[in-house]
Amino acid sequence: MSLIIALHLGEGIIMASDSRTTFCTTIRKEDGTIVQNNGVHYSDSSYKTFLTPKGVGISTCGQASINNKPIAGYIESFINEYKDGNVETIKDAITPYFKALCPTIDTHFIIGGYINSEKAYEQKLYRVLTAIDKIETIDTNIQGAIWDGEIDVLGRVLTTMCTKEGAVLPDYPIPFNHFTIQDAIDFAKYAIQTTIDTMKFQQRGKTVGGPVDILIIKPNNAFWIARKELHK
Repeated sequence: MSLIIALHLGEGIIMASDSRTTFCTTIRKEDGTIVQNNGVHYSDSSYKTFLTPKGVGISTCGQASINNKPIAGYIESFINEYKDGNVETIKDAITPYFKALCPTIDTHFIIGGYINSEKAYEQKLYRVLTAIDKIETIDTNIQGAIWDGEIDVLGRVLTTMCTKEGAVLPDYPIPFNHFTIQDAIDFAKYAIQTTIDTMKFQQRGKTVGGPVDILIIKPNNAFWIARKELHK
Protein backbone atom coordinates (compact mmCIF):
# COMPACT_ATOMS: atom_id res chain seq x y z
CA MET A 1 0.00 0.00 0.00
CA SER A 2 1.14 3.58 0.50
CA LEU A 3 0.40 6.82 2.29
CA ILE A 4 -0.31 9.90 0.19
CA ILE A 5 -1.34 13.28 1.51
CA ALA A 6 -2.36 16.63 0.07
CA LEU A 7 -2.79 19.91 1.93
CA HIS A 8 -4.66 22.79 0.31
CA LEU A 9 -3.78 26.28 1.51
CA GLY A 10 -4.39 29.79 0.30
CA GLU A 11 -0.72 29.86 -0.75
CA GLY A 12 -0.74 26.61 -2.69
CA ILE A 13 -1.14 22.83 -2.72
CA ILE A 14 1.34 20.51 -1.00
CA MET A 15 1.40 16.85 -2.10
CA ALA A 16 3.53 14.13 -0.52
CA SER A 17 3.99 10.37 -0.63
CA ASP A 18 6.21 7.59 0.66
CA SER A 19 8.30 5.38 -1.65
CA ARG A 20 7.56 1.78 -0.66
CA THR A 21 5.91 -0.77 -2.90
CA THR A 22 5.18 -4.15 -1.32
CA PHE A 23 4.78 -7.29 -3.40
CA CYS A 24 2.75 -10.39 -2.59
CA THR A 25 2.60 -13.89 -4.04
CA THR A 26 -0.26 -16.35 -4.30
CA ILE A 27 0.60 -20.06 -4.37
CA ARG A 28 -1.83 -22.89 -5.08
CA LYS A 29 -0.74 -26.13 -3.40
CA GLU A 30 -1.33 -29.60 -4.83
CA ASP A 31 -4.33 -30.08 -2.54
CA GLY A 32 -5.92 -26.94 -3.95
CA THR A 33 -5.15 -24.78 -0.93
CA ILE A 34 -4.31 -21.19 -1.80
CA VAL A 35 -1.58 -19.53 0.25
CA GLN A 36 -1.21 -15.74 0.18
CA ASN A 37 2.29 -14.53 1.06
CA ASN A 38 2.26 -10.83 1.87
CA GLY A 39 5.34 -8.65 1.80
CA VAL A 40 7.62 -11.20 0.14
CA HIS A 41 9.49 -8.35 -1.55
CA TYR A 42 9.48 -4.59 -1.41
CA SER A 43 11.06 -1.59 -3.09
CA ASP A 44 11.82 1.76 -1.45
CA SER A 45 12.40 3.57 -4.74
CA SER A 46 8.86 3.80 -6.11
CA TYR A 47 7.54 7.13 -7.36
CA LYS A 48 3.98 7.87 -6.23
CA THR A 49 3.71 11.62 -6.79
CA PHE A 50 4.07 13.10 -10.27
CA LEU A 51 4.00 16.54 -11.90
CA THR A 52 2.64 17.22 -15.38
CA PRO A 53 4.09 19.90 -17.71
CA LYS A 54 1.01 22.04 -17.00
CA GLY A 55 1.55 22.02 -13.23
CA VAL A 56 -0.93 19.31 -12.24
CA GLY A 57 0.07 17.03 -9.36
CA ILE A 58 -0.90 13.34 -9.32
CA SER A 59 -0.42 11.04 -6.31
CA THR A 60 -1.30 7.36 -6.34
CA CYS A 61 -1.96 4.57 -3.84
CA GLY A 62 -3.59 1.16 -3.92
CA GLN A 63 -2.94 -1.26 -6.78
CA ALA A 64 0.64 -0.53 -7.78
CA SER A 65 1.15 -2.75 -10.82
CA ILE A 66 -0.51 -3.38 -14.17
CA ASN A 67 0.38 -6.39 -16.32
CA ASN A 68 3.09 -7.25 -13.80
CA LYS A 69 4.79 -3.88 -14.27
CA PRO A 70 4.99 -0.95 -11.81
CA ILE A 71 2.24 1.60 -12.28
CA ALA A 72 4.72 4.51 -12.33
CA GLY A 73 5.66 3.86 -15.95
CA TYR A 74 2.01 3.89 -16.98
CA ILE A 75 1.43 7.16 -15.14
CA GLU A 76 4.38 8.70 -16.97
CA SER A 77 2.89 7.50 -20.28
CA PHE A 78 -0.47 9.00 -19.29
CA ILE A 79 1.20 12.32 -18.49
CA ASN A 80 2.99 12.29 -21.84
CA GLU A 81 -0.31 11.67 -23.66
CA TYR A 82 -2.09 14.44 -21.71
CA LYS A 83 0.89 16.78 -21.35
CA ASP A 84 -1.23 19.79 -22.36
CA GLY A 85 -4.16 18.89 -20.08
CA ASN A 86 -5.20 21.04 -17.13
CA VAL A 87 -6.36 19.65 -13.80
CA GLU A 88 -9.94 19.18 -15.05
CA THR A 89 -8.79 17.23 -18.11
CA ILE A 90 -6.49 15.04 -16.03
CA LYS A 91 -9.10 14.09 -13.42
CA ASP A 92 -11.66 13.19 -16.10
CA ALA A 93 -9.25 11.20 -18.27
CA ILE A 94 -7.32 9.17 -15.72
CA THR A 95 -9.91 6.49 -14.87
CA PRO A 96 -10.85 5.65 -18.49
CA TYR A 97 -7.16 5.54 -19.41
CA PHE A 98 -6.26 3.05 -16.68
CA LYS A 99 -9.42 0.97 -17.02
CA ALA A 100 -8.53 0.45 -20.67
CA LEU A 101 -5.26 -1.06 -19.45
CA CYS A 102 -6.79 -3.05 -16.58
CA PRO A 103 -10.60 -3.23 -16.30
CA THR A 104 -10.42 -4.40 -12.67
CA ILE A 105 -7.92 -1.77 -11.51
CA ASP A 106 -8.33 -0.58 -7.92
CA THR A 107 -6.06 2.44 -7.66
CA HIS A 108 -6.75 5.75 -5.93
CA PHE A 109 -5.43 9.09 -7.19
CA ILE A 110 -5.25 12.53 -5.61
CA ILE A 111 -5.08 15.19 -8.32
CA GLY A 112 -4.44 18.88 -7.69
CA GLY A 113 -3.76 22.06 -9.61
CA TYR A 114 -5.11 25.42 -10.71
CA ILE A 115 -7.51 26.68 -13.36
CA ASN A 116 -6.85 30.13 -14.80
CA SER A 117 -10.38 31.56 -14.85
CA GLU A 118 -10.32 35.07 -16.29
CA LYS A 119 -8.94 37.33 -13.53
CA ALA A 120 -8.03 34.72 -10.92
CA TYR A 121 -6.53 31.28 -10.44
CA GLU A 122 -8.97 28.71 -9.03
CA GLN A 123 -7.56 25.94 -6.85
CA LYS A 124 -8.80 22.41 -7.63
CA LEU A 125 -8.29 19.18 -5.71
CA TYR A 126 -9.84 15.77 -6.40
CA ARG A 127 -9.75 12.20 -5.14
CA VAL A 128 -10.31 9.64 -7.92
CA LEU A 129 -11.39 6.07 -7.09
CA THR A 130 -10.93 3.96 -10.21
CA ALA A 131 -12.65 0.77 -8.99
CA ILE A 132 -16.02 2.51 -8.58
CA ASP A 133 -15.60 5.25 -11.20
CA LYS A 134 -15.91 7.97 -8.58
CA ILE A 135 -14.45 11.47 -8.52
CA GLU A 136 -14.64 13.31 -5.19
CA THR A 137 -14.33 17.10 -5.28
CA ILE A 138 -12.45 18.47 -2.27
CA ASP A 139 -13.68 21.79 -0.88
CA THR A 140 -10.70 24.13 -1.09
CA ASN A 141 -12.54 27.24 0.08
CA ILE A 142 -11.07 26.64 3.52
CA GLN A 143 -7.60 25.28 4.26
CA GLY A 144 -7.37 21.59 5.04
CA ALA A 145 -5.81 18.22 4.27
CA ILE A 146 -6.77 14.85 2.81
CA TRP A 147 -4.90 11.57 2.88
CA ASP A 148 -5.36 8.10 1.46
CA GLY A 149 -3.82 4.64 1.61
CA GLU A 150 -2.59 3.26 4.94
CA ILE A 151 -4.34 5.86 7.09
CA ASP A 152 -4.97 3.93 10.32
CA VAL A 153 -1.87 5.17 12.17
CA LEU A 154 -2.51 8.81 11.32
CA GLY A 155 -6.19 8.33 12.12
CA ARG A 156 -5.39 7.16 15.64
CA VAL A 157 -3.14 10.15 16.20
CA LEU A 158 -5.70 12.71 15.02
CA THR A 159 -9.03 11.14 16.05
CA THR A 160 -10.72 11.90 19.37
CA MET A 161 -10.22 8.90 21.68
CA CYS A 162 -12.24 7.55 24.61
CA THR A 163 -11.42 5.31 27.56
CA LYS A 164 -13.14 1.92 27.88
CA GLU A 165 -15.53 3.60 30.31
CA GLY A 166 -16.52 6.09 27.61
CA ALA A 167 -14.73 9.14 28.97
CA VAL A 168 -13.46 11.38 26.18
CA LEU A 169 -9.74 12.08 26.37
CA PRO A 170 -8.51 15.65 25.81
CA ASP A 171 -8.66 16.53 22.13
CA TYR A 172 -6.24 18.94 20.50
CA PRO A 173 -7.25 19.54 16.86
CA ILE A 174 -4.79 20.50 14.14
CA PRO A 175 -5.40 24.14 13.06
CA PHE A 176 -5.03 23.60 9.31
CA ASN A 177 -6.73 26.95 8.73
CA HIS A 178 -3.65 28.69 10.15
CA PHE A 179 -1.02 26.66 8.27
CA THR A 180 1.66 28.29 6.15
CA ILE A 181 3.32 26.36 3.33
CA GLN A 182 6.23 25.49 5.63
CA ASP A 183 3.77 24.19 8.22
CA ALA A 184 2.18 22.03 5.53
CA ILE A 185 5.54 20.65 4.44
CA ASP A 186 6.39 19.81 8.05
CA PHE A 187 2.99 18.17 8.61
CA ALA A 188 3.26 16.06 5.45
CA LYS A 189 6.69 14.78 6.52
CA TYR A 190 5.42 14.18 10.06
CA ALA A 191 2.34 12.24 8.89
CA ILE A 192 4.28 9.88 6.65
CA GLN A 193 7.32 9.46 8.90
CA THR A 194 5.13 8.79 11.95
CA THR A 195 3.36 6.06 10.01
CA ILE A 196 6.68 4.54 8.93
CA ASP A 197 8.10 4.64 12.46
CA THR A 198 4.95 3.19 14.04
CA MET A 199 4.72 0.32 11.55
CA LYS A 200 8.32 -0.55 12.33
CA PHE A 201 7.29 -1.79 15.79
CA GLN A 202 3.89 -3.27 14.92
CA GLN A 203 3.23 -6.89 13.98
CA ARG A 204 2.07 -6.08 10.47
CA GLY A 205 3.33 -5.64 6.95
CA LYS A 206 5.69 -2.68 6.60
CA THR A 207 3.75 -1.17 3.71
CA VAL A 208 4.81 2.47 4.12
CA GLY A 209 8.49 3.37 3.95
CA GLY A 210 11.42 4.87 2.10
CA PRO A 211 12.07 8.53 1.25
CA VAL A 212 9.25 11.09 1.35
CA ASP A 213 8.68 13.05 -1.87
CA ILE A 214 7.06 16.49 -1.48
CA LEU A 215 5.64 18.62 -4.29
CA ILE A 216 4.53 22.27 -4.07
CA ILE A 217 1.97 23.62 -6.56
CA LYS A 218 1.35 27.36 -6.70
CA PRO A 219 -0.80 29.32 -9.18
CA ASN A 220 2.16 30.30 -11.36
CA ASN A 221 4.63 27.47 -10.82
CA ALA A 222 5.25 24.06 -9.27
CA PHE A 223 8.43 22.63 -7.77
CA TRP A 224 9.81 19.78 -5.68
CA ILE A 225 10.86 20.29 -2.07
CA ALA A 226 12.03 16.67 -1.82
CA ARG A 227 12.42 14.21 -4.68
CA LYS A 228 14.53 11.05 -4.57
CA GLU A 229 17.14 10.75 -7.31
CA LEU A 230 18.77 7.83 -9.06
CA HIS A 231 22.28 7.12 -7.83
CA LYS A 232 25.21 4.77 -8.28
